[in-house]
Amino acid sequence: MAFAPVERAVESLGRGGLVVVVDSTDRKDECDVVFAADQVTTERMAFVIRHSTGIIYVAADQGRLEHFGLSPATQVNTDRFANRAYVSTTFLPGSSTGLSAADRAATARALCNRSNKAEFFSKPGHMFPVVADAGGVLARPGHTEAAFDLCRLAGRAPVGCLTELTHDDGSMLRRGAALEFGKKHNIPVITVDQLIEYRRAHDKFPNAPNPDSIPSIRGLDLPTLDGSGLKIAIVSARWNSVVCESLVQAATEAMNSCNVQDITVEYVAGSYEIPSAAQVLLETGRYDGIMCIGCLIKGETMHFEYINEAVTQGVMRLNLDYKIPVIYGILSCLDEDQAKARSGLAGSGHNSGKEWGMTCIESVLLKKRYRRSSRL
Repeated sequence: MAFAPVERAVESLGRGGLVVVVDSTDRKDECDVVFAADQVTTERMAFVIRHSTGIIYVAADQGRLEHFGLSPATQVNTDRFANRAYVSTTFLPGSSTGLSAADRAATARALCNRSNKAEFFSKPGHMFPVVADAGGVLARPGHTEAAFDLCRLAGRAPVGCLTELTHDDGSMLRRGAALEFGKKHNIPVITVDQLIEYRRAHDKFPNAPNPDSIPSIRGLDLPTLDGSGLKIAIVSARWNSVVCESLVQAATEAMNSCNVQDITVEYVAGSYEIPSAAQVLLETGRYDGIMCIGCLIKGETMHFEYINEAVTQGVMRLNLDYKIPVIYGILSCLDEDQAKARSGLAGSGHNSGKEWGMTCIESVLLKKRYRRSSRL
């Protein structure tokens, strides 16, 4: 049984999946499961906890961890692999004990959002940050750097989660057992040595969807939200279906990461039909929020302008008439390349569906907070 190509591992992690990373036999000879922190779900976290030591590490750069008020766990590091552990932490807003899978997933996601304040994080807590070397596996061939590099290669936020896989008896998995585990659960298994060779051949990282690690006036600084119990509907056009399906998938994954499980997806022919279909769903009174997803690409006639104006006005009117968040997720593009770049199909790592999903949850929660005092 062979190890997977690094490209498959990067693709898996990029869409929110897991990767098993095996280090060398002359190092720890251990097998860690690795995943991106920015969209980790409760279900994903629970699965990882069940099959591991239960200690979940969060790999990030030093500046990010110290931004959240975290500091080294010890002033005298005697770990033989020089693991730079920082004080454990839990994201406090919405937390219960901090130890549940939901709370730990929320903490992982919160560490991706630099707009969170240091006082939002308890010290100590139930997630264990570790500093990744900025040079990645090329500077330090460890699991921490492997998680860090895989997130950067996949164009995700540069924050990775990892933990050591164990057998049911508590003993550590080695590479043979890791390959069996990967086959059983359809998880790619790679080695640190593979990743080192890949990094040597690919010296640049794609940009993360919204790189919050550098100052920028573009993009949305995504918050950490808990949408448990919310009911959301997505109305999507079938026209330009490849683009729309990619947007719907990203929006759904983003909402799943906020613990939203009740998501209905309905389809109509094109973007022009979206406002009327959204109105039908609003009339049921069942949904807390609606997302409208479509893609308009400019042609050689005025048709593009007419449809774009009609859909924009229609969605805005629904917001005002029904007092329920109706999110405008219609791409208006000059050509197919623009549509692909905004829907994650051009290798850029950016998919607008993610921001729309988070915007929908944030808007619904805002309405719920002020419902009692609102005069609307």
